Amino acid sequence: MDIDHCKNFDSQCGGVYINDTNTRTGSWSSITALTSTTFTTLTGNVSGLSGATLAAGITVYGQFSAIKLAGGTCVAYNTRPA
Repeated sequence: MDIDHCKNFDSQCGGVYINDTNTRTGSWSSITALTSTTFTTLTGNVSGLSGATLAAGITVYGQFSAIKLAGGTCVAYNTRPA
């Protein structure tokens, strides 16, 4: 891991609050559902999550590059400082 990467367990790289159905692109290391959250698209190195619903409070770790919600709210934590 180089200096530009964050150990994001304490969210020191920041993140983005998502509560709409727009497609978002970026580089995220984890996603936490704040409410019951369903993904239309979740592109990354964790398979099988597009179309999945996460219960409020669940966090998924991986490397994600595109997020589109069908409903709900989540926070996607940045892989690199904003």
